[in-house]
Amino acid sequence: MASSQPPPAASGWSDLPRDAILEILLRVPAKDLCRLRAVSPSWRALTCDPRFIADHKSRHTAPLLAVAYRDEDMANGVDVVDLSGNVVRRIPSIESDILTTDKSGNVYPLIRTSEDSIRVVRTHLDLICFTRQYHPLGIWVLNPATGATLVLPKEHSEELARDDDVKRNYGRGQMESCALGQVSSTGEYKLIRIISVRDRQLCEVITLDGANYGSWRGKKSPPSPICAGPGEGMKCVVIDGVVHFLMNFYSGYCNTGVMTIEPGSIASFNLATEEWMSTLRGPAPVRTFVQDNKGFIYADLTLQLSLAELDGSLVTVQNIHYISIDLWLLTDVENGIWEKRYSIPSHVAQLFVYPFLVLSDGRILFSHGEKYVTSYDPKTGTYVYALEVRDSRSIGIYTGSLLSL
Repeated sequence: MASSQPPPAASGWSDLPRDAILEILLRVPAKDLCRLRAVSPSWRALTCDPRFIADHKSRHTAPLLAVAYRDEDMANGVDVVDLSGNVVRRIPSIESDILTTDKSGNVYPLIRTSEDSIRVVRTHLDLICFTRQYHPLGIWVLNPATGATLVLPKEHSEELARDDDVKRNYGRGQMESCALGQVSSTGEYKLIRIISVRDRQLCEVITLDGANYGSWRGKKSPPSPICAGPGEGMKCVVIDGVVHFLMNFYSGYCNTGVMTIEPGSIASFNLATEEWMSTLRGPAPVRTFVQDNKGFIYADLTLQLSLAELDGSLVTVQNIHYISIDLWLLTDVENGIWEKRYSIPSHVAQLFVYPFLVLSDGRILFSHGEKYVTSYDPKTGTYVYALEVRDSRSIGIYTGSLLSL
């Protein structure tokens, strides 16, 4: 590699050419480089240089995962871990107890943080987003590189605050879903949250700006009901600044007996324009699955479907439990063409198994049940337990560098 940045002063360096030194250091694992920072100020200056960090990251592509933890003192937070389970950064939660006041004016904890739990939102960014069980509108965004935590406003946007249904519901709704993404054209980070009030789904967006944020802005509601709420986190994914939600075809069918939403349909929200896009049809075999396969009903199909981002592509996942997991990649957005890239066998196709990452060697990582990350190798058919975590349904992919932590 040609030197893209000047090395530090020659003091403490060997007689090797500077480019050779850089090339050697770029091959050293990040964890070892962090230890080398103690050798001298010049070594620290080099390994902390943003250009060096970017070059090093491009050569060391092993993923890092963001997962929730609870320690022996019942304190919550987020760990950044490698695929061996090594914790490379621990970020404690800054949230305090939820307090209340009795009639005498005494303040006491209504819900202690030790009774609460964290849910990491699915992301593929250098930021980490999480929610908490007992904070119905709360969202937190972490920057592992700086250790900073943004606590986003819990209040509604002006538009939703004026909504009659929200007013009748004590001035607030219930957050059913949220997603964090980055607008590729501007680099801005934006968050969308879906709020339920009575039988409606409302939409709000906020922009993050470094260590600051603005206020929530009310946007149009989803074009049709989307899958949102507890247990539906695998039915939403962000790719290239577009948030994709599986549409809830089943609830309307249950209520009316008429299929008004085609199974597998996807509602997509563009974070750049802050508008809903045209509804995307799912793969044809998914749309007609119940008609084509005797013994299955629409209740089965709604449990089988989820969304994923694999190798930068939108994927419709159909887990036909104990038969196969079919992964349909969207290969042509304009024409809505899907290609079945993988059909994973029955020993993998268990309940609550969801793919979330393809590794550089072709292995696919899955969240499995509540506590495990598993790995499937399409070349060999090997399926193994790779990692135990607190909540495998609560995992983000951290794309920053270990050298930044």
